[in-house]
Order: sequence, then structure tokens, then C-alpha cells
Amino acid sequence: MDQTGTFVMFDGIGGSGKTTVVEAVAAALEQRGARLFRQAAWETTHGRTPALADIGDADVLCTAEPTRAWVGAAIRGELSRRDDPYGGATAAQAFALDREILYKRLILPALGAGKTVLQDRGVCTSLAYQPLMPGAPSVEEIAALPGNRLALAHPPNVLVLVRVSPETAAKRLAGRPGPSKGIYGDVAFLTRVARESYDAPAFRERFERLGTRILDLDAEPPAADVAAAAIARLSDILF
Repeated sequence: MDQTGTFVMFDGIGGSGKTTVVEAVAAALEQRGARLFRQAAWETTHGRTPALADIGDADVLCTAEPTRAWVGAAIRGELSRRDDPYGGATAAQAFALDREILYKRLILPALGAGKTVLQDRGVCTSLAYQPLMPGAPSVEEIAALPGNRLALAHPPNVLVLVRVSPETAAKRLAGRPGPSKGIYGDVAFLTRVARESYDAPAFRERFERLGTRILDLDAEPPAADVAAAAIARLSDILF
């Protein structure tokens, strides 16, 4: 399937502010007349992952992983149990399957139809986080899983890496409502993910070899300033 649309992915350690950045970019596009489709909200209402026929006249899709239906719902529920009875290999397989479904049903058809896709997390997150989890496969084994192989065969045009210090990220995560974030909110683990994955030359080189343009976005300043910077950095691509 030809990819004629524009695919922008946003990633970073937990607490970096990437979701806020995605929302700011989406809002800026909407203010300029774009018609938005929000996958997460649609899934919450309908209980399934949407297909191209479900997006109506939208020309910009806001997508996110894991999804909120089918395999994604299992990831967010059963596979996220605190006693962790499944292990890293099962989690890697589940994320890859959830991704494969989302790509085949929505992302690839949308790009083929010339739509713009703004994606919150993706295969880059699996390659960054999952090899560092207890009992997980290696990064190359994770990359070879069918859903991940499909995603890497259709890489984003742009990967925005939203950057904050692990200390800032942990502080933000601690201030969020809900249950403890466990290892994902731990400064030591966030430091490992940043240094061994997002900051590693091999991580960047993998996507640059695929033709992805990588933009680093400093998210330490106030949210409004970060949003303005993101919109400016993406102006030649989206606006």
C-alpha cells in the first residue's frame, strides 16, 4: 500500500509530556480547519478499533498505543497487573499484536488515503522499553515480531522525541492521579530507558536508516512554550 499521507510519531520517557505535545499540535491543526478523528475516544465509545470507514471526513487522525479495545484493552488491564504474572515476552508479543491490528485496520489505510496521522507512542516505545524489562526478549527479537516488523516497514516520516530529565519525568508522574506507576515512575528505571534507549546512537540510527527524520524537543520549559516550539518545528511538515 502506498503511503501518501504524513505520519508523525511522538515518543519519550513516561512523564515527558508527549501527550500534551500531541494535543497541542492537533489543536493547532484544528484551528487551521483540519477535521480531527480521535482513535482513543472512539474506541472508548464503540469498544473496538476503528477502520478507515469509521473516520468519516476526517483528514487528521490522532492515534495512540496501546489501543483501548481488544488486545489493547487486555494490555491496559490484565497484562498490567501489579503481580506481573505474564512476563516480558508475553507483553512484547501483546504490544506487537495490538500494533499490527491498529496498523492494518486504520493507520496504513489512512496513510494510503492521504491522511495525516499523529501517533502517541509506537514501535519506538517497544524498542526502547521492552528490552529493559525482566524476562524480555532482546531488542532484535522484539523488532522481529510480526506487528513490529510491519510498523518498521512503514516508519513515520517524523519521530518527535520529547525530552525531559528523568527527575522531572518522575516528579510529573508522581503528581498524576491513579495507582502507583511502579517501575515506570522510578527515576533509576527512567534513567536507564533514556540513556540505554532514546539517547543511544543505535536507536536513532535504526529510524534514520528507514528515512525517518528525528526531532528532539526540549520539554523542560512551561507547557505553552513547549507547545509553541513543537508547532514551529513541525511547521514545514504539517502547517
